[in-house]
Amino acid sequence: MGAYSSLGDLLEEMRVLLPDPLIDGSGWERVQALAKRLPFYAIDTRFGFEMDLCDPRPAADFSVLLVPGSRLAAFYERQADEVAAGLAGPDLGRFLRKHGRDPHSLLSRTGAGVILEYDLAAHPPGEHGSPGVFIVTSGTADRQGAMLHDDPAALVAALESAAGWEPGAVDARQVERVCAAVEGSGLVLQAGVMPSRALRAVRLIVHGIGQADIAGVLERLRWCGDPSLAASALSDLEGLVRPRTGLSIDLTSQGVSPRLGLELFRPGELHRTDPVGWRTLMERLISKRWCLQAKAGALGEWPRIETFFGADAVYRVRQVVNHIKLVIDGGAIGVKGYAAMDVQRTSSGKH
Repeated sequence: MGAYSSLGDLLEEMRVLLPDPLIDGSGWERVQALAKRLPFYAIDTRFGFEMDLCDPRPAADFSVLLVPGSRLAAFYERQADEVAAGLAGPDLGRFLRKHGRDPHSLLSRTGAGVILEYDLAAHPPGEHGSPGVFIVTSGTADRQGAMLHDDPAALVAALESAAGWEPGAVDARQVERVCAAVEGSGLVLQAGVMPSRALRAVRLIVHGIGQADIAGVLERLRWCGDPSLAASALSDLEGLVRPRTGLSIDLTSQGVSPRLGLELFRPGELHRTDPVGWRTLMERLISKRWCLQAKAGALGEWPRIETFFGADAVYRVRQVVNHIKLVIDGGAIGVKGYAAMDVQRTSSGKH
């Protein structure tokens, strides 16, 4: 066995890399309570942090990426809810086994991975519920293979299975309607469920919507908010984010939820590790009073590449900001930040 028996053991030594305004105190305890339960090889893929930049508490939610056939996916397949409460839902292992090994499953046909998202900030350390499960593809209009929106019925069935919900729990017609409404304007690249939340909903994330198209898409979706507010917010950030937006919507039996997310990415090939660009964007968000200065400033300082001398090896740590999300709810705008860490072992031996 190596020097680290869990992801939490490694994070304990890398604590200095996490800015205090974003993760500190009980917020750090929440992350550690979960990370101590995850194997060290969770570093095989990127893990991430979701921060509410309007909340003064230094707390974050946490996510891991499962690639079918990976060691981490196999770890989760073995978990049973009765012995791993809150780590995996009662049906997650069955879902991963079926969809990771069946060549005809939705995951296999779309080449998708799975992101597990833990709501930590809203719960005491170690007392969170089962994670949200997101089926995630990466692609463009000319990619090979199936897309999530090609078969809404199969997508709904997969999400119900992942959540442990009975068949028919999700109104498939609502998902079909959204897929039809965004056709030609964007691609459904992510879809997820949050089984521990009170609201039973499906979240669809549609990528690639042009700024000029956003109001029309929201009207076709019959969103109950003001489409001009979303269009105006995007206009305020023109030049600082990519011209195409991700649209995050929650679907219930009543239709599209009033709460809307606009997912925004920095332009350029090196956008994730571009500290100057991210700081400039954070300054604009602060000037609009959409977020707190201390937290936005700390997120702007997140992108970096560090060399970490661990107990058993030298590690290359790449800290990235993936994107931000403008959350529009009741006419108000807030911001969430999505940061991550890529940890790569570069050499062995004590240093």
